[in-house]
Amino acid sequence: MNTVATATVSLGAVTIGLGIAAWHISRWWKGGGGAKAGPPGAGGGGRDPKVLIPFLSSVALGMLCVTAAGGLLGTAAMMLLDAGSTLGNWSLTAVTGTATPGVTRSGQKSLTPGGSAALVIYVVVIAAIWKSGGKVFHGKVTSGVTCGVMLGLSAGFSGVAAAAVVSIFNALGDKVTGVM
Repeated sequence: MNTVATATVSLGAVTIGLGIAAWHISRWWKGGGGAKAGPPGAGGGGRDPKVLIPFLSSVALGMLCVTAAGGLLGTAAMMLLDAGSTLGNWSLTAVTGTATPGVTRSGQKSLTPGGSAALVIYVVVIAAIWKSGGKVFHGKVTSGVTCGVMLGLSAGFSGVAAAAVVSIFNALGDKVTGVM
């Protein structure tokens, strides 16, 4: 069963995903979040783009998991998306009193068999790096995956980014595995 075909994302989930991304990017921009800020008044001398790699690579992982055709990864991503939609919808309604419409993009891309193989290999790589990472790294990966799951099916720019990530993984996986 392809859960991607029936999955929907609400404005609440997208708000949570964008909030997580804004948190990490603003901390990076300020010079915090693991980067060395340099001397006072340096004006962002700590904006090393490499600091964002753990977060952004795990955002891609979340986007890929939410497009998986089921299995453990797809099911876990759908459960996380449902929880994020519920929490996000509640928070938007409670804080602003606004409605929370669905913002799922049409024509969702899903992983091909080769793309799915590439995803499993990517999970293994992230798990191997996770094993050697510290507490800060674990937080970046966990929040990045959550962000990716919340944004992966949206109709906005993040959904376009997710479609590009899925296309890259499909092309790479299909070429490497010989599934064409």
